[in-house]
Amino acid sequence: MISLAIFVAIIYLAMAAFMYVAQRNLQYFPQQSVEAGIEAPAEYGLDGFSVASIHTGDGETLVSWLALPPKADAPVIFYMLGNAGTMGDRAERFRLLHEQGFGVLALSWRGYGGSTGSPTEKGLVEDGRAAMKFLQEQGISAARIILFGESLGTGVATQLAANPETAPLAIILDSPFTSAADVARLRYWYLPVGLLMKDQFRSLDFAPRVTVPVFVLHGTADRIVPYVQGRRLFEAFTAPKEFLTLQDGNHIDPLTEVSWGAIKAFLMIHDAAP
Repeated sequence: MISLAIFVAIIYLAMAAFMYVAQRNLQYFPQQSVEAGIEAPAEYGLDGFSVASIHTGDGETLVSWLALPPKADAPVIFYMLGNAGTMGDRAERFRLLHEQGFGVLALSWRGYGGSTGSPTEKGLVEDGRAAMKFLQEQGISAARIILFGESLGTGVATQLAANPETAPLAIILDSPFTSAADVARLRYWYLPVGLLMKDQFRSLDFAPRVTVPVFVLHGTADRIVPYVQGRRLFEAFTAPKEFLTLQDGNHIDPLTEVSWGAIKAFLMIHDAAP
């Protein structure tokens, strides 16, 4: 029995060690090639969008799509992608936002389609800061920027919004988590995730520091980030806020007249719409 217990312990520790070393390959799902996902926006029927390079403070070069707002003083939505796919997969969202009078900046994270580097929590937050600095260099102040994060992007958006140096006009969070660690615990319940995980994106800790208006939408049938996590994160915000429940909605469903209508109405109430 002692030998069996020792054998099981060795296997468990070896598995935990492997998970620790390989965790970022399991956490992030970027394109396999840095050349993937850098098609021109026009290939997706996006008029008014152009490709722009953004340089980060730690030496990475990021691919982005930029469409300036139709009106010079209109808000610009900085769209932060989730964990898989490329900017082209979100073309319909970008088209909708631009047609509604917003400027749009979509960013391909480091290590994702067309961008250099490898993803980490610290790196993605630096990417977000570099993108906001880029917008400011285009004459767009943080007071005109709306952060729109989906899934993984909500972790970055929440951190940026909580920092007075990068506080935006408002934030929109689609299918957010309380932390990436809480999501990981659902799959790796047999491991001490809190001790092993490097990039935890602890949005729940940052939420109380956010002072700008917050809109959260989440589907009740989300199979990747449970609805209860989005609701719990929403409760942690103390700023003006609104929560939209998407009944039977899955993870990052297409925007509809109902969901976009609710978002736009919220932005209008808070003077964040064109």
